[in-house]
Order: sequence, then structure tokens, then C-alpha cells
Amino acid sequence: MTELYPFITEAARAMMFVDGENLAMRYGAMLKEAGKPLVATPWYRPDVMVWAQALSPDANSLPGTRILRKHCYTSAAGDDVALAEIADWLKERRFEAPRVFKKEGTSKRSKQVDISLCTDMLLHGFRRHYDIAVLVAGDGDYVPLVRAVKSEGARVHVWFVMNGLSPKLRREADYFVDIGPILGI
Repeated sequence: MTELYPFITEAARAMMFVDGENLAMRYGAMLKEAGKPLVATPWYRPDVMVWAQALSPDANSLPGTRILRKHCYTSAAGDDVALAEIADWLKERRFEAPRVFKKEGTSKRSKQVDISLCTDMLLHGFRRHYDIAVLVAGDGDYVPLVRAVKSEGARVHVWFVMNGLSPKLRREADYFVDIGPILGI
């Protein structure tokens, strides 16, 4: 597990910010390309979120650091009850701060996901709540966010699947991890 967390110094504080919507869509596209079915599993909800237990370290399982909080941002169709059920599902996967937005219209993606992730990562960074931000996203739109957080002195690790990652985002990150193999793709 420590290969996911290089450059961690003693008592480093880390926060995770996961674009679950984008990750789930990319994962679904990769399953389709591989000819595999898009079936919901305990760790995958099509177009909502995909995760793996190996990506959720305990505070005690990550030597030299503390994961202070894991944020997840996604959107889904449905009423308030359905959205609350998804938030509960994310909490069961140990995301303390799930943000589930209602999908509006026929759009595949919700701008609320990106904007909320950026706002939270910036606010926590400016307030010096973490030393390392783990951004689980692949969009090149996040490059200005990464630059802003780094300008505040924090490190930014980007985790994503290799074939869904913007080359500019990868270059801007302090460190990159391809989580495709961990997700089984």
C-alpha cells in the first residue's frame, strides 16, 4: 500500500478528493471496451461511483501520515430518497464527506461535482488543513486547481486510470498513480 503514497513525511496530513462521477464513467467505458458487463457490485455503481477497498486506507495502515477526511463527489438521477441512499452507500465505503447531486436533464455530467470538489480542496488547502491532497480525477480542467493548491505549499497526488487522464494534469501533479489495476481493469 505504501507505493500509493510516496514522498510522505512524518506526521503528514492528507485529504482525498474523489470525482466519483468521472471515475465511474471512465470505468464503465473501460468495461465496455473490454466486453465486460456494467453490473453493479458492492464497490461499483454505474455512472455514480467505483472504488476498491485497497484504495481506502485506515489512518493506522498508512505509515507516516493521517488521512483526515475522504471526500467523494458524484451525481445521480432520482429523488431525495435515492440520493440519500447513495450517500449512505458511500459512507459505508468510508467516505466521511459524500456529496451527491441530483442529475438535471439529459446531461451525463454535473458541473456541481467539479465546482464543489474544487471549492472544498481549495478551502482546505488555503486553511492548511492538509499537507497532501489526493485528487482522484482525470480532467484537464483540474490543472488550475492543482497549481493553486501547490502554490499554497501542499503536495498534490493524482490517482486515476491511465487512459482517462489528461496529460497536462499528470504533468502538473507531484505524483501520479494509475489505479486501473487496483480496480481490476
